[in-house]
Amino acid sequence: MKALRKVWKDISTPIYVGKRLKINLLALTIVSCFTALLGAVLIVINLAAARYAALIPSVATFLGGVACALLAGVFKKRELAILVPTAFCAVAFTYYTIMGTADGTAVFWSFLMPIGLCYFVSVKYGLIISAYYIVFYSVLFYTPLRQYVAQYYSEMVMNRIPILFASLAVFNAIAMIQYHRMVLADNEYTERLDREVAEHTKTITEQAKRLEIKNQETTLMLARVIDAKDSYTNGHSFRVSVYAVALARKLGWSAEEQSALHWEALLHDIGKVGVPDLVLNKPGRLTDEEFHAVKSHTEVGAEILQGSPELSGAADVALYHHERYDGKGYPTGLAGKNIPAFARVVSIADSYDAMYSDRIYRKGLPKDVIRSELVKGSGTQFDPDYVKAFLELFDSGELDKLDGGAGRSADD
Repeated sequence: MKALRKVWKDISTPIYVGKRLKINLLALTIVSCFTALLGAVLIVINLAAARYAALIPSVATFLGGVACALLAGVFKKRELAILVPTAFCAVAFTYYTIMGTADGTAVFWSFLMPIGLCYFVSVKYGLIISAYYIVFYSVLFYTPLRQYVAQYYSEMVMNRIPILFASLAVFNAIAMIQYHRMVLADNEYTERLDREVAEHTKTITEQAKRLEIKNQETTLMLARVIDAKDSYTNGHSFRVSVYAVALARKLGWSAEEQSALHWEALLHDIGKVGVPDLVLNKPGRLTDEEFHAVKSHTEVGAEILQGSPELSGAADVALYHHERYDGKGYPTGLAGKNIPAFARVVSIADSYDAMYSDRIYRKGLPKDVIRSELVKGSGTQFDPDYVKAFLELFDSGELDKLDGGAGRSADD
């Protein structure tokens, strides 16, 4: 009994969940539409042949199909959709058997119903309908009631149908119970796998978030170290980052691109850690050797950042942000669109902040001079499309509203 209760519990557990449920509802809907169409055809045929007694199962077939199609396809009420075909089978094939429809051969259609119910609907309902027909056939053909249907069935058929149906029902029950349990095990495995994946994903996401925060904190720390080397340009890296992101936003770049640019722009001058302080803070004109040392900060920065795959984009910005659109920049002489887009944006932001900021050897330049230099650099030093968008920000006063514009001492 314990084993039977376990089997009953298993087959009472739904196997149609998630994607499988959607597929099953679609299958039920299609089968139901076909059933309704079949019922309509039978109604027409029976009316044309004046077989009015046969209208009962024909109408039941049509109404059952329509009801099941609506419940499964429209309302997604699978349990109710299950009850409709189950009740239909019990009514229709009971009637077919008693009436000896089609010279008694219609009884054989009932052999297909438990298989269909088990597969498309539920093993439990398939077993219930099988048990019902075993009892029904046994009572009809093994009791005195057989005399009332003897005109439709031969002795051999009446003696063997209950046995044949019972044998088929047992075979079908064993096969479908195994199928049901297999699907249950598959569902449980899938659910467990989904839970484990979700848990691992959550853990990895949390770890990635913590790592991202650490990376951001490290980037901010490096930017502060870079700016601290020159007291006159303190905050330069942060202002360049702010201006670069404002330009990227103006150009319609995605939020992901703007975020990446923000962090990469912060490190554009990281190579200056390799330039002697005396050179960076020299108030007078630089010698050729000193200027070469300053220019080397692009290559030094790229070398520092290329050690990490995550910072490869920042390495490109550090290396190429002093390239010119006309190919006369350094360190490699790249030109035009061959210069990475992020580097072309940072080049404009970097030059703007350099002109606007106080330096050890001069005060920040007036706005009209800065604008004139930006216009002059269009197509030569700067990407003409990018500088055009930057000038729109400049003219609208939006750059002055940014946090990077605080604390200026330039003569406006």
